[in-house]
Amino acid sequence: MDSFDYHVNVLMPSNFFRDDEKWIREMLLQLDPSTRGKITVRYAEVYQAAWDEEPISYRKDNTARRHANIRLREFVRKYAAFSQGYVTTPNELLKTGTSQNNQPYQVVA
Repeated sequence: MDSFDYHVNVLMPSNFFRDDEKWIREMLLQLDPSTRGKITVRYAEVYQAAWDEEPISYRKDNTARRHANIRLREFVRKYAAFSQGYVTTPNELLKTGTSQNNQPYQVVA
């Protein structure tokens, strides 16, 4: 069922949880190659900052993973289409979605 090609060379962040490697690679491959380097650096920074801020030692991994992965997932969701030229500005991409402006008008009697 898993059809992901592991032979694609993708620069990985310097700090990440090893169990997340496949998911991070899949997320990075959705971005433009010129953007990946910046995002991997920022991912490592967010991971390290969250790691350092967590005072309880056994929570450090999970807290760092959560912060860095949420940031990466949101970035890919918002900007992958923009970086591939599917939309003209990120604002157009953000307007499409489940905001209140896109919901049908309902009259309450």
